[in-house]
Amino acid sequence: MLQHDRELAVLPILGALASLAVVAAIGIPIWLSTDGIDDGNGSAGGEPMLWIGGIIILLATTAINVFFNAAVVSGARERFSGGDPTISSAIKGAFSRLHVIVPWAILALTVGMVLVAIQRSGNMLTRFLGSFLDMAWGVLTFLVVPILVVEQTGPFSSLRRSGELLRHTWGENLISQVGFGIIGLAAAIPGILIFALGASTSGLGAVIGAVIGFGWIALVMVVISTLTAIFQMALYIYATTGQVPAGFETSGINDVFHERSQGPLTRGFGGRRF
Repeated sequence: MLQHDRELAVLPILGALASLAVVAAIGIPIWLSTDGIDDGNGSAGGEPMLWIGGIIILLATTAINVFFNAAVVSGARERFSGGDPTISSAIKGAFSRLHVIVPWAILALTVGMVLVAIQRSGNMLTRFLGSFLDMAWGVLTFLVVPILVVEQTGPFSSLRRSGELLRHTWGENLISQVGFGIIGLAAAIPGILIFALGASTSGLGAVIGAVIGFGWIALVMVVISTLTAIFQMALYIYATTGQVPAGFETSGINDVFHERSQGPLTRGFGGRRF
């Protein structure tokens, strides 16, 4: 599907550029407006404006990440429905869901900050618990973005709905997350090796190695991010209809999407079906 709709891979790149623009537009002025650079006796981290600016940046970049993820999911949905997605149509699809994307971004950021705080605890058992909760949160929320795009429900309703669908797709959920992680790591190895070889030299060789290595790793991250979003939409369709999405029938996906004795969860909110 990605080979057919390569433009979907542009969306994560646009998201990364938008995040960098937000960091520069908000972070640099706030940093320069404080005495964090000029005051060598104080700690810049203690400046209230820096903390406020950091929270704003985190919220903005989280919302941007969810938005462009939703754009890829929206494009995948359009393709599965027989349409021909474009960058414009995918972004329009995500923009029309902005009213549910922003609240979810706030909830996701809040939970993420709590999990980070737990993982940074000085107690080893607490850190282990934080890592486990982080993994569980990733599994629980795997289908939230497709739910935001299709059902357009609020953050807590989407979270509950994702939990409902998880009961019928937990195997595919775990396999896909682990699988994409392994594939991404394996695909990034050439870039890591090139980067390391460049770092072992000096001068122009180091620069070339850094550019090629970083570019390769960035490309892998973009592709994996896009594939994951497409798979999320495909898994949502399977979970809510019991049907393997169009375009996946002859790709061996039936070995991954398999009927469970309970059957797919086709009930939507209010008793409607999808």
